Amino acid sequence: MLTFPYLRKGQQFFPVIDVTFSVPARPLTLKALVDSGATFSVFRAEVLEYLGIPLARGERVYLEGIGGRILGYRHRIPAQVGSKKFPLTVIFSQELVVSFNLLGRDNFFREFLVSFDERSRVVRLQRYH
Repeated sequence: MLTFPYLRKGQQFFPVIDVTFSVPARPLTLKALVDSGATFSVFRAEVLEYLGIPLARGERVYLEGIGGRILGYRHRIPAQVGSKKFPLTVIFSQELVVSFNLLGRDNFFREFLVSFDERSRVVRLQRYH
């Protein structure tokens, strides 16, 4: 089981974990919000730029939510959380305006049993075998 303490930002605490994109030439570890309210994982487009992957190579999709509609590109990227490696489907967008990259239910939550402990301010991930 993996346990991550919530990240404090101002007066609030958020269930944020480390995710590594394990692209061979340029591995990159980022913080991302585990978001049970998000259907898809959504990251900023600069991540792909750093990894050397063209944004438009992905499938063009539009996401709609409370903040409106944004254009993104769906990619499957080799990822790792703790010792678990898996392909993560992510929509990368130049229009993402929230504070955090988001890990949503569509793909990430199929890899782990996720529990939020608000009292202790930790998120726990148990790997599915």
